[in-house]
Amino acid sequence: MDKTLLFWILVGGLSFAFALAVQMRVITALVLRRALKAWREEFADRVKANAVVVAAASGAPAEDEAVAYMQDTYPSPLAHLRAARRYSVILPVLLVGVLALGRLVLGVI
Repeated sequence: MDKTLLFWILVGGLSFAFALAVQMRVITALVLRRALKAWREEFADRVKANAVVVAAASGAPAEDEAVAYMQDTYPSPLAHLRAARRYSVILPVLLVGVLALGRLVLGVI
């Protein structure tokens, strides 16, 4: 009973954290694209704005004026976007690992 409860708490916690990471990634990118559009109307095109947000979040030196603007003006949201991207990749792997652990080692599912 104890290992079953612990297993489902871990699965629920990891699933919730993954959902939050994906939500944070989507909302932060949306807000940054809107901020870019407010700065210059030429970034009303979602594809152009998304390319600038991706380049700004990569942390590489700015090659474009828009990327430099984003990195100088919004360093905290870009850091949040990088963290959300990192966790949205790591958490599914951990979730699969916990599911495999529950199936193969603990025998709870």
